[in-house]
Amino acid sequence: MSHKFNPERAGKLIAAERYEEIKPEVLLQRLGSPPGSTILDLGCGNGFFTFPAAMAMGAAGMVIAADLSEQMLTLLNRRVPPENVQVLQVEEIKLDVETDSVDAAVVIALYHEFKTPLENLKEIKRVLKPAGKIMLLDWDPLAKRERGPKQDHRVSRSQVAKDLKTSGFAVTSQENYVEDIWLIIAQLPS
Repeated sequence: MSHKFNPERAGKLIAAERYEEIKPEVLLQRLGSPPGSTILDLGCGNGFFTFPAAMAMGAAGMVIAADLSEQMLTLLNRRVPPENVQVLQVEEIKLDVETDSVDAAVVIALYHEFKTPLENLKEIKRVLKPAGKIMLLDWDPLAKRERGPKQDHRVSRSQVAKDLKTSGFAVTSQENYVEDIWLIIAQLPS
């Protein structure tokens, strides 16, 4: 059974309630990447984070909107992304992105879908510049709220922090971001 997000439910990803709850502008502040940075929005879907990030990075910056799903990228393109967005279909572990070219990677509600998380982190690490950051948000398996993936398909914040450390990242902050979603920011050495 596939645990990938069903594109038929893509409207939920860009619903006003989701923007109010997840607050991409707050995430961008927490990430701390200045305008002009290159951000990888991995698992971008139909652009929930892509569009706010493109505005925040400005004309001198870039957002690489990357997803496995051709359907999701078609939905993103229908929303007509700004000039500073590069839409990219990627494979599960192979990103067609230059080594040491990205300032920050953002991975929202995708970590639980990784089949081999350490391999995924290794590939993200490859594309990040020295001192590059990664921000991950995902579903908390301890949360009582019933939405999102099933409890047994979620990954704990402590497991992800451990995976990040194993992969050479230093966790700089972690918290329960909203009731059933955790947030971790980690950085590579400079």
